[in-house]
Amino acid sequence: MAGVAVNECDRTLPVGGDDPDDLGALLVFWRERLDPRRIAGVDTSRRRLKPGLTQAEVAHLTGVGLTWYRALEKGTKAEFSERFLQRLAMTLRLSETEKIMLFQLAKGYAPPPVHVADDAGAADADMRLMLNQMAPYPAYLSNVCWDIIAWNPILDEWFPWLPYERNMMRLAFLYPEAQEQLVNWKEDWARPFLAQIRVVLTLHPDNKGLQQLRDDILNGNDVARELWDQKETIRHPDGHVRGIRLPDQNKVMPVKIMAMAPMRNMDMRFITLVPQGGQG
Repeated sequence: MAGVAVNECDRTLPVGGDDPDDLGALLVFWRERLDPRRIAGVDTSRRRLKPGLTQAEVAHLTGVGLTWYRALEKGTKAEFSERFLQRLAMTLRLSETEKIMLFQLAKGYAPPPVHVADDAGAADADMRLMLNQMAPYPAYLSNVCWDIIAWNPILDEWFPWLPYERNMMRLAFLYPEAQEQLVNWKEDWARPFLAQIRVVLTLHPDNKGLQQLRDDILNGNDVARELWDQKETIRHPDGHVRGIRLPDQNKVMPVKIMAMAPMRNMDMRFITLVPQGGQG
């Protein structure tokens, strides 16, 4: 999987929590109840012998090796990173209660809460009304750190990861499933995203959130480190056309990114994704 290290969990060390056999059985149950057509990047053209995703598909979408994931479902004890468990929860589309069970069995404690931006209140009723009026196009409002603070229901349909990750940049670089959905990920998404981060960091050099975002991405993605050294700069993505693989439609949709900023806060981004016509 592009850029995400696949060996962060490849250790067999004791794990806290309950009987690991319970975790293995739950993972099989959660994996087999999924509809592969709803997961971007999963090949649904061939006949399947069992329901749900295969072990290989879950391993691929979470950025770990197949051998390691097979051992995980068999109850092999391991020291799981929180980052891996967050990716696994998203891939398996776990509810909040199921995610708590996953963390409790794997780590012995509940997961950290989903990050909600401090300035989420900036999306007032009028701004939310504008987002809804963008339908049938997906649209969202993000802050200077790319935390998504408001969005319309269409975005939920295109990007089912919102309950698990509210930051566009972290999602794009730290979740392998996103790299399947964002077509031509390295050149069309990762490269311009990092070029934007560099510009915004220059404009806000003391912003701790931006510094942490940069460090998380560079520490968690090999390709990001390679691209960062090229020192490219892009101010905004307005007018860019990029491909997105839509769940449940088995096609790539070219979209034009329409980027605007409210005059009351020019560091906010009002993003609408406008389809340009699909291709199979």
